[in-house]
Amino acid sequence: MDTTQIAIDFVKLLIEEDAQGCQAYWSDDIVSLEPQEGEMARTEGRTALLAKHAWWENNAKMHSTSRDGPYVFGGQFAIRFTMAVTFGGERTKSSEIGLYTVKEGKIAEERFFAPRDDW
Repeated sequence: MDTTQIAIDFVKLLIEEDAQGCQAYWSDDIVSLEPQEGEMARTEGRTALLAKHAWWENNAKMHSTSRDGPYVFGGQFAIRFTMAVTFGGERTKSSEIGLYTVKEGKIAEERFFAPRDDW
């Protein structure tokens, strides 16, 4: 499957909130990079990324989210996320860009970019 089809399918699964479907696109040694410092700034491997997602689900309440994209170039695609979330007792709106790198038909890396004022 080529990057464009993976990107289209992945966004569809995100919209459907199908976490298991999305995870099927991850490589076993996927790397996830966040713009903030701390222990989750770099997460390596499927097991660690599942734990990161579980932590998020337990600590954040999503009120709304939208996605724009995918934008595809070569072996990468980007998605713009806008969300309203309560985290740490504070409800905020934020946005970020997710850049996904595809290798051998799987997402090998996800890298998130956030506006500087969201840090």
